[in-house]
Amino acid sequence: MRVLLIANPNSTTQDAGLFRQIIPVLRSVPGLKMLVKYTAYPGHAEILCRGLTRADYDAVIAVGGDGTVNEVVNGLLGPAGDTEAAGGAARTADVPTLAVIPTGSANVFVRALGFPATPLEATHVLAHIMERDLRRTIRLGTWDSRWFAVNAGFGIDADVLARVDRAREKGFAATPLRYLNIAVKAYFRSRNNPPQIAVTAHNAEGESLNATNVPLLFASNTNPWTFLGPMPVVTNPRNSFDKGLGLFGITSLSGMPGLAGMLYLVGWANNGIVGRYAQDLILQFDDATSVTLECKEPQRFQADGESEGKHKAVRLRSVPDALEVFAPKDPRPPHERGVSEMLRDLFRL
Repeated sequence: MRVLLIANPNSTTQDAGLFRQIIPVLRSVPGLKMLVKYTAYPGHAEILCRGLTRADYDAVIAVGGDGTVNEVVNGLLGPAGDTEAAGGAARTADVPTLAVIPTGSANVFVRALGFPATPLEATHVLAHIMERDLRRTIRLGTWDSRWFAVNAGFGIDADVLARVDRAREKGFAATPLRYLNIAVKAYFRSRNNPPQIAVTAHNAEGESLNATNVPLLFASNTNPWTFLGPMPVVTNPRNSFDKGLGLFGITSLSGMPGLAGMLYLVGWANNGIVGRYAQDLILQFDDATSVTLECKEPQRFQADGESEGKHKAVRLRSVPDALEVFAPKDPRPPHERGVSEMLRDLFRL
């Protein structure tokens, strides 16, 4: 098996000590031949993967977080367009299989596939999976001409990610507490002048969603939609890599109802009185195949945890059989883990 491993030598979470641990584990896979390439600037992973086929490599291993996964996916698959759903199986058969070793802050994609959150543990699982040749084909989302693997949308989450990026540029780590702190501040700012998003969506069952003046709305390709440290945050329980996009929105940010909606978003009020209070403000739509989001004024948009600038409108689609990945067979969903397992992961992180 010929493998290309892509890593970022400038990442604060990747150093020589880490690679002294994970490289021997990967090289223990029988028949594996590996080439390592390092990225030099943002977007370089996409360029390194552009145009690769299985004549070049059988698999690409991305060492990094969801942003690195996004770059690799867009490099492997190329621009998405109105015809992305056609020929999916043929395209997947020609593109190298994707594998991920998590070193990011959230690592939603790889954890939703069933891998551990820490890089060394994930590498041991990956080596076992590659040795047994366990693969699955997953759906991916697109926004305009780009692909996303985790989530995308307008609203507070996009504002939060833009501000986290600025914090990173100043040398601060993107920790769960930093995300939470910035999110709280973004929520109070957005209450005064919230985005006004119009959404039109259709799903595989022929159902439709139409809503206007929604201050926060995003689409998830995974379940959970994100993690707060070890805690999975679930908005659309039916969502998975085998279904269309799960949409989640909050219709108001003002007053106590808006606060209840935000608590629901981060998983702190899904049950009990507050959860029932928030239900009237929640928009949920599952298995969406096409989505159009429009804003009255340009708003920040994010995809896979990366700020994508300001837009007035984007079109989202869900593409079946988009990409083959190395992954555990029938993994237990992350949101079904017990409290003791979450506490264990917290100490590991």
